[in-house]
Amino acid sequence: MEDNISAELKHSLNLVPSCLMIISPSMSISMVNDYFADCLKIDKDTIVNMDLAPGLKLILNSSPDLIQDYALDLEQWFRTNFDRLFLSAVKDAFKSEFEGVSYNMISTDKSQGAIILNFGIGSIACKKAMVSEREMTLQNMTDDSEVLISMVDEYGSLEFRNLAWEKFMGERIPSQGRFQWEELVHGDDLEPFHNQLYNAISTRASFSAELRIKDRNNLYRWLKIKGSPRLNSYQRFLGYVCTGIEISETKNQLLELTRLNEALIISNTEIAARKEELQSALDAAEMGSCSLDIATLKAKMSQEYRNHYGLPLQGDIDWQMVMQAVEPEYRDEVNQVLYDAAEHGTAVDSTYPIRHLISGQRKWMRVVGKVSKDKTGKPQSIYAVVMDVTGAIQEEHMKNKFIEMVSHELKTPLTSIGGFIQLLAYKHDLGQQVDAANISKKVHHQLSKMGRMIEGFLNISRIESSEMKIEKREFNFCDLIDELNEEFINEISTHRISTTKCESLMVNGDRDRIGMVIHNLISNAIKYSPSGSPIQIEFWVEDSNLIFSVKDQGIGIIPGEEEKLFKPYFRSKNQRIHTVSGFGIGLFICAKIIKLHDGVIWAESKPGETGSNFSFSIPH
Repeated sequence: MEDNISAELKHSLNLVPSCLMIISPSMSISMVNDYFADCLKIDKDTIVNMDLAPGLKLILNSSPDLIQDYALDLEQWFRTNFDRLFLSAVKDAFKSEFEGVSYNMISTDKSQGAIILNFGIGSIACKKAMVSEREMTLQNMTDDSEVLISMVDEYGSLEFRNLAWEKFMGERIPSQGRFQWEELVHGDDLEPFHNQLYNAISTRASFSAELRIKDRNNLYRWLKIKGSPRLNSYQRFLGYVCTGIEISETKNQLLELTRLNEALIISNTEIAARKEELQSALDAAEMGSCSLDIATLKAKMSQEYRNHYGLPLQGDIDWQMVMQAVEPEYRDEVNQVLYDAAEHGTAVDSTYPIRHLISGQRKWMRVVGKVSKDKTGKPQSIYAVVMDVTGAIQEEHMKNKFIEMVSHELKTPLTSIGGFIQLLAYKHDLGQQVDAANISKKVHHQLSKMGRMIEGFLNISRIESSEMKIEKREFNFCDLIDELNEEFINEISTHRISTTKCESLMVNGDRDRIGMVIHNLISNAIKYSPSGSPIQIEFWVEDSNLIFSVKDQGIGIIPGEEEKLFKPYFRSKNQRIHTVSGFGIGLFICAKIIKLHDGVIWAESKPGETGSNFSFSIPH
């Protein structure tokens, strides 16, 4: 049976960076797109017109038993539900049963249409292919995004751009290669943008730029382009992922505002009307605005500005009232910015912390403003906007703190290993007898410690990019406990560890990942409990669930922190743990692994009692 899909649509599907397949109503494969074919290195002609099940089996041939069942299930599902495929509930059921795969009906007749099957990017359909850095990034892009998305390499050459760029610029922009900025960017914006881009590339930093560029109709339109560095797993700089949005309307409003400020003495009425329009836009964006009379230091502030600082919502505001909210150590700096603006007409751009005058909450604010001058050129007033940048400041602080901790923690085992090697060399040079077995054991312990730290960092990256997977197989849980128990007995002499005894308890799960969770929970119990104290490990089956528990006699948990312990980078406020090293990622990774096993993880600690109990439950 014909699929009744036009050649134009098929051509468009060949341009989509996702694994697509067209299935005719007769359940035969009528097309696979170029991306699918390139990803799997298959000849499209051998697949076209094959029935769905054998065709899928041929395509997904990396695991014959698994894929044969998968292909048959997929075909059977479509045959069973064919007359209901257009229903939203059926589509949702399909996504739940076949994870990572979706479909769309393409027909005016809902009961007889062809089907476009979308396996996505990097799905089970492409698990044989080596996924490039570019393809990994493209997983976060939607096919119908209106945002201008592109990727450039470390030399600024274009590697990828989405269809939104083509809609905006037509054939002016290539799909790959060097972009002709000189021909398309406004002359006044070209040099500043080039300087900003190349400075960012040289420092591997993010960048944000506003520029005018010709659209498909040869008209200049304003774009705001942001670039985020691309780094591989070895932290090598690969270029940028860039996003762009049109800001012509907003930019023109700001330019118009500038013009009106310069014509203040000519048309106060017109300026007031324009300011009111702009204020509405700023309030909608949760940005406060303010105009300050330099001579009197009296300020006119929007409601949003007053809310940010906790200032009175009614009545006059002066500069001293604003300064009460600024933290004392930053007041001289903020006053200097005002002085420079008042004396020299310098533009205002200042970021500083405040304490909300009502709630006492600490926030970071950024104020950006322009000075208006009188006929003689003397600064007369300042118009500024204020925005809450607390989230950005905290994120930067967290990132720097994390990098600092990582550098310190990785240095410790490397220093120990270096010391052991120097000891071996020293004794060898003196001809002394060397206890090589003991030193090798210590070196191996430090290497294992460093390996676990690195694996933790990699797991964070996998979780953030949704790349962490589990491979469930049946295994003997008792054997896993015995192995871990032997490891801790050989390496730890500071605590008394007791374990539930058993010979066989079969569990269906990812043995290595479950082992990682258990290792982390036991290690935490050792770190946060006094030397010589007991650590009790128990596990049992209850209501078809395997429950595992580690109980210690340590410092316990501050009430209210039980749930926060499983958040990324969280460190308890308990002063007794500040000397204990850690990144705040171990329990976060444990929680993700247990969730992937359809289980739950929790922590318990009774007020007034020593110790805590960390447990998880997964289906048995």
